[in-house]
Amino acid sequence: MDTLIFGGLLFTLFAIYTQRSRRMVIAAWWVVMIASLVLLRHHITSGLGLGLTW
Repeated sequence: MDTLIFGGLLFTLFAIYTQRSRRMVIAAWWVVMIASLVLLRHHITSGLGLGLTW
């Protein structure tokens, strides 16, 4: 999952660099943001399930 997020960030940077449409850049940014939040939620809940604390 980390690799997918890194790839999404790289694609977003590439889209900005090649001056793609604003809609594509914003859509890519939102996809990366949602994937990051899902990954963060997964890490937090699995850590708490193991008995780990903040």
